[in-house]
Amino acid sequence: MEKSGEKGLAISEWSNQNCQITVDPWFDDSSILDIDYFVKTIATVKSKDVRPDLVGSIITHYASKWLPELSGEKLAGKNTGKSENFGSSQIKKRFFVETLASILPQEKDSVPCGFVFRLLRTAMAVGAEPSCRVELEQRAGSLLEHATLHDLMIPAFSHTSRTLLDLQVVLRVLTKFLSSEEGGATIVKVAKLIDCYLAEAALDGNLTVMEFEGLAAALPSHARACEDGLYRAIDTYLKVRFLPLFIILCTLC
Repeated sequence: MEKSGEKGLAISEWSNQNCQITVDPWFDDSSILDIDYFVKTIATVKSKDVRPDLVGSIITHYASKWLPELSGEKLAGKNTGKSENFGSSQIKKRFFVETLASILPQEKDSVPCGFVFRLLRTAMAVGAEPSCRVELEQRAGSLLEHATLHDLMIPAFSHTSRTLLDLQVVLRVLTKFLSSEEGGATIVKVAKLIDCYLAEAALDGNLTVMEFEGLAAALPSHARACEDGLYRAIDTYLKVRFLPLFIILCTLC
């Protein structure tokens, strides 16, 4: 089924971006050597009682320098001509991401929401330790009210996954948010975001009813001020699966 031009975040686009991020020519041994010194520097900065948001700014700037996909900028066309074994690159990236996650300030708003989600996405891509992923999911959950649809579009990196998007990581992040939120306008805002995400996920013909319903039903009944967004997501889900069949049947009749 054709997707409308308005759906700029359609999963086909994210599938293409996922394919682009393979071996990073920017990522070499110097980044690993440099991060050891950087960790010590951050520890010193923290000991001076520097504001957490300033520490977070230093970390995000450093991370974007060594791993440009953490900057939020598109990577297509950037190539220094260097190449590296994919497995070696993944191992280095994993070490880099796990180290970054371990030195983030504990304060909720010390690093931007978008950076946290990009770090989580990269952690999923390189197979970071479960403890690292859980920590990032917890932080992402605490910032979910500030997230955008772009932030939630995390590809399913597992080779066994049938869907293009990782609905399970979004469900876990949402669960973390729900375990700590106090209601009000915040949860209404998050509910709208989740319904928009469901509409995008529904474009994937491999998404099962159980997976769709699992995320849709995770929100409490009071979260949706109105259910228009949910109805649109359901409508998209049904059209993707049954409209082509309906057209075929009409052609045969």
